[in-house]
Amino acid sequence: MSKRNYNVFFNTHTLSGIVISVALYVIFFAGAFSLFKEEIELWEAPKTEKRSSKADFNVDGVLNHLDKKYSLTGRDIQLNLDVKGNTIYTFLGEVKDSTVAKKEVHGEFLYINTKTLEERTYEENYSLGEFLYRLHFFAQIPYIGVYLAGFVALFFLFAIVTGVIVHWKKIIPNFYHFNPKIALKRVWTDAHTALGIIGLPYQFIFAVTGAYFALSMLVLLPANFLYGGDQDKLIGDMRPERKVIEWIGEKQDHQNAIHFNTALNQVSNTWENFHISQCFIKNYGGNNMQYVITGELEDKDRFVGIGRMIIDGYSGQILDQKIPNELDYLVDSQFVMSRLHFATYGGAFVKIIYFILALITCFVIITGVLIWIEARNKKSKTLRQRLYTTKVGHIYLAICLALFPVTALFFIIVKILPEVYQTQKMSILYTWFFGIWLILILYYRFKRNNYFTNKTTLLIGGILGFIVPVVSGLVSNNWIWKTYANKQFEIFTIDVLWLFLSITALLIYFKIKPSIKEQSSYSKNPIDYKNLKTLLKQEENQTITNQNLQIKKDKNFIPMRTKVILLWTLLVIGFILHHVYGIANVYFQESLVLEGSNGEIPGWAHQWRIILEGMAFLFAVLTVSLSQNWFKWTSLIWACLLGLFNIYHFITALIYEPSNISEILILLLMAVANVFLVKEIINWKSHQLSEE
Repeated sequence: MSKRNYNVFFNTHTLSGIVISVALYVIFFAGAFSLFKEEIELWEAPKTEKRSSKADFNVDGVLNHLDKKYSLTGRDIQLNLDVKGNTIYTFLGEVKDSTVAKKEVHGEFLYINTKTLEERTYEENYSLGEFLYRLHFFAQIPYIGVYLAGFVALFFLFAIVTGVIVHWKKIIPNFYHFNPKIALKRVWTDAHTALGIIGLPYQFIFAVTGAYFALSMLVLLPANFLYGGDQDKLIGDMRPERKVIEWIGEKQDHQNAIHFNTALNQVSNTWENFHISQCFIKNYGGNNMQYVITGELEDKDRFVGIGRMIIDGYSGQILDQKIPNELDYLVDSQFVMSRLHFATYGGAFVKIIYFILALITCFVIITGVLIWIEARNKKSKTLRQRLYTTKVGHIYLAICLALFPVTALFFIIVKILPEVYQTQKMSILYTWFFGIWLILILYYRFKRNNYFTNKTTLLIGGILGFIVPVVSGLVSNNWIWKTYANKQFEIFTIDVLWLFLSITALLIYFKIKPSIKEQSSYSKNPIDYKNLKTLLKQEENQTITNQNLQIKKDKNFIPMRTKVILLWTLLVIGFILHHVYGIANVYFQESLVLEGSNGEIPGWAHQWRIILEGMAFLFAVLTVSLSQNWFKWTSLIWACLLGLFNIYHFITALIYEPSNISEILILLLMAVANVFLVKEIINWKSHQLSEE
């Protein structure tokens, strides 16, 4: 590989890794616990119930109970039976019958105890397991959280591929030559490479499947195009069990429908070792009511064995079926993605392997950040550059490492929470989990000592982790030896995992000696925070002196502020030219009158003019006199937003108006000018220039 190509891949790996490192750490750390989401829910329950088999419970009794309270006629109903414990998830769709009163139309999402028929809403049944599961794809961030997680997974894929290319020749030597007693940067580099290779297949699987699930809307765009925009048909082909069936009216004697338990037994008797996971009732009480029952074969029999049977709700006739021993690419490929991502095969052993690999990946992420910090803290770097690197390192490590003790703390809190607050876990977790995490982040950030952050988070997390199984025993009498003897392996697994984490954390804590801190470049080249302002002023004066000498030598030098003003002005001219080109077609007998025009310019047209050329002209004028840091940040943010708009405008013009060459050229030049503008504002913000 040429040196140039190596540098391209190396810089791509470094940049993509640093940009996503914090988000990726949270995804993998929370995702490790998400593997045991249902086990955590059983563990944190204040009382341990004796569980009964899902195969024996009366589904018809549950439906009759719900019908009395929620009037199921005209609804689509979904029952998730593949849940550990005595709970099932139930979703009641909106009533399709337009004659029903509006107050009965809305949908319901309920958790139902199969023994007591006790109901809980999603908020009332919220648990720490659900919280961590949602955190691992940023669901707590409204609207964009899941897409943010998807793009992080996509960039992670870039980091994996470029990392393998960069380290390819050093993979085997670094794996065997790992020595923790050599230079600290070398330690992190070797650990990053060796552990990265151990978890490489797992990381690649998660990058691909994570991007697929989180960006499924974008993934389906080409398929949506092939289906001519008919999303119902697309969903019907990809997930037949979710196909919407039109409501054609209520059946007068719908009480004569076959029992749902009868349909379940019919499916179970048809396929041996078939595990029913989801059930759907389409148009409950309607003339065309259908039972859709889905599940899969035991993974010991077949890795991919999805089955589906659609049964007429009155005659019991099989309308359609997907035999689990026969492959269907469209359906089974999604199932494979799900199995690989959620470790729903191989039992607890595979989940534990995934859990360990997830924590290894967290370590790989941390070592990557530490390599970057160590590499950029050189005497050749300016003080501002070193300060920036140090600040990023403190923030990144504070966010990542503080998550461990906070998670351990809240395992204890949800267990000792009084019963009166059990239904308020959602608000408690949202407020206090993020609140305490933020406090720790701010404390470690301004402590400005990565060695201290690492040691204390390991110590606090390790101690709290040991308390977790003790609290479980004291509150619920679920001592480890009892849960093992009673075959309550879900609860036993959580306690053992915390013991494993605590022992590992404390072993690492005692292994980290002060001598390791002395190997850091920050110990060898420390930053004098007490005299920071004086040092920065000296560096700034030296920079100005050097730049003034450069200006005298370069007769074509243009002051940076002047460049910014010129580029803002060019954007204003570009917008005006775009408007002129837009009305140029009038010379060729094309009507430009908009539908509904009355001779007056509408308000939205003025708004767009002000937002585009008006704001660009305003920033050009203000740049003449303002140079404060807040103004530079404001200029940069607006330039970035304007750049995204110009790029979007250029792409849409290229797609929808390919023959309008002159307009496309102007839009392209505007996008280029916008890129240069962002670049110059960043430079302007980073340097204090003498412009006189």
